[in-house]
Amino acid sequence: MTNLLRHVTTTTPYYKKYINRSLKEYPVIDKTIIRESGDAFLSEKYSRHQRIPNVTSGSTGTPFQTYQNINKKLRNSADTIYFAGLAGYEIGQRLIYLKIWAAEKMRRKAAYWLQNIVPVDVIRLDDCAIEALIRRMEGDRSVFGILGYASALELICRFLDSRQSGPVKADVRSIIAMSESLNDYTKATMEKYFGVPVVSRYSNLENGIIAQQERSGSGSFLINTASYHVEILKIDSDDPASDDEPGRIVVTDLFNYAMPMIRYDTGDIGVMEKQSTNSDWKYLSKVEGRKLDLLYDTRGRLVSSYIAYKNMWKYLDIKQYQLIQEGEKEYTFKINAEKSFNRGDQLIKEFKHILGFDADFKIEYVDEIPLLASGKRKKTVNKYKPGSRQEAGEKIQ
Repeated sequence: MTNLLRHVTTTTPYYKKYINRSLKEYPVIDKTIIRESGDAFLSEKYSRHQRIPNVTSGSTGTPFQTYQNINKKLRNSADTIYFAGLAGYEIGQRLIYLKIWAAEKMRRKAAYWLQNIVPVDVIRLDDCAIEALIRRMEGDRSVFGILGYASALELICRFLDSRQSGPVKADVRSIIAMSESLNDYTKATMEKYFGVPVVSRYSNLENGIIAQQERSGSGSFLINTASYHVEILKIDSDDPASDDEPGRIVVTDLFNYAMPMIRYDTGDIGVMEKQSTNSDWKYLSKVEGRKLDLLYDTRGRLVSSYIAYKNMWKYLDIKQYQLIQEGEKEYTFKINAEKSFNRGDQLIKEFKHILGFDADFKIEYVDEIPLLASGKRKKTVNKYKPGSRQEAGEKIQ
């Protein structure tokens, strides 16, 4: 920590005035502050060619670009290997990776073959795709690990339940849920069908793996204290929250020297578990990310809320966005852009490809996406609630 604070106060414009200050005297920052401060968060020690760009869609509805140095990238790789190992995964095992995959990345078949990765796009994870995946696993003698969105794992569980399936005849050694809260049904049902405990991982793209549940089944998240200093601050102030009190998860990245992030508010809510006096380990007893509304496509099928993430990394000129379902086939895409946005037709085409080509899809330009009482912005809003379809249990596509 001492080396990091010395580095930021001597090389990073935003932090130079905090020389000789303790960590608690540094301001709490967030995506908005970083974005509005321009290059002030970039360390002068690293040239443009030494900064590795990292673009996220932004979990508050805002595309967000950060930079990392090579040592930070290597550190993230080491963290991934370590925490995957805690979940039971070993390098060389075949990894079923369920997430949103950009089309251009899905074409890199040779690269995924070399890495022994099976990419599965959750946008198209319908019953046929799940059945094909299960058949592929049962016909393969490989040792598998599964990594994916919690909602995608739930779809697999509901599919197997609907078929009254027996245990899946595949050698699965690890299952890691990411990006969303893991519910008790999915946790228990995945273990029933695949024979191994499921752990939930808490991470973000701008930092890396912050915490992960252990296989013991306690439900607590082991904090990655080797790479991050994690604080839980009160919801309505920057004062520390008490143990067992929900608060904002604030992270100091100990290894990103190219774009230092000191006391970075992740926008998520967590609870710090009271620490045992005999242990150096620190745990979060609970992690709560942002909850997104599910939407329906024009055929009445539920679609993953993560469609709002799929292509937004390409639109850095958009400051905030929100996808709203107004009716059975009516959708509004609200955009807050700092400059004029001239790629509306492209955006509409991409979302119609997912929601249905007969969708009535319009763009509305706004000055601000309203905050919720929690201080967060919803990326998806559903004003259309066809109860009969939902009660019929139609699957998320």
